[in-house]
Amino acid sequence: MNLNRIVNVGRFPISVNHALPGQLYVRGLAKSKLICSEIRFGVGLPARVPEFPKHDQDTYCVGVAFKNQQSDIVVDGKTSSVARRAGQTQLLYLPAIKFIDFSIPRPRHGIEILLTRSFLHEIAEDLEVPEITHIGRSFRELADDPVFKSLAFRIKPFFDSPDSLDPLYADHLMWALGIHASAHYGNLVSRRPKAGALSTWQERLAKDVIEVSLVGGIGLAELANFCGLRTSQFAHAFKVSTGVAPYQWLAKRRIAQAKRMLVGTTSLVEIADASGFADQSHMTRIFSREVGTTPGKWRANLN
Repeated sequence: MNLNRIVNVGRFPISVNHALPGQLYVRGLAKSKLICSEIRFGVGLPARVPEFPKHDQDTYCVGVAFKNQQSDIVVDGKTSSVARRAGQTQLLYLPAIKFIDFSIPRPRHGIEILLTRSFLHEIAEDLEVPEITHIGRSFRELADDPVFKSLAFRIKPFFDSPDSLDPLYADHLMWALGIHASAHYGNLVSRRPKAGALSTWQERLAKDVIEVSLVGGIGLAELANFCGLRTSQFAHAFKVSTGVAPYQWLAKRRIAQAKRMLVGTTSLVEIADASGFADQSHMTRIFSREVGTTPGKWRANLN
């Protein structure tokens, strides 16, 4: 069995190939704005792992645990022990971290997602708000945050099939995570919305979450939770902001996805599945209602 091979994704060191039993195993995933790693380990590890990765710019790390776990973090020569329950998130400011001690003999499994300073700048620029100066109030801040947990589980399957991760989907995931982190744990501000509407960041976040939920869908309550609102409050505010109800927006985005795929030669059955429709007949019914013609005729008219 081969040892892991260390490679770099940008300035982020990762290991690939196979893990030996009881050894630290890290595999990376990088697509467009999304840069993250999955970390697993068991017992029998060295006393200390190598120095924590260095970065060319300020970088924050959003780490979501899939198992109960504990580690020691060394900052400015001082060691602090941090325990996380499964599903709990830890926010770290990486330039302050010298290394993390993984020697505690307890299984570890989670993912770490990087938020770079340049990406935080891009978020502020896109929303036309002042710069985001920080994420988290301390280097060891823990959060029981269902939004981070939900996004982590959306990302997790792509470690097994990275080629199936579309760059546009990756961007929507990253924007959703970045806006949520900046709004709830940073100092993101927003332009004043019109009366009863979503704020700038809430509208952008809701649209990104809907985009990554085309297949499988998402409940209204869960979508409202992403924006920190009550379900009825969110439903009203979304319609004020966009002119349509959340389920209507979802249908429109599924049709837009289907149109992108209809330009090629993919079968209608596959397009329906990839766009989040129950089956081809469901796609045909919704497509015909919204577009005024069937997907097959729409495709034929392209030629």
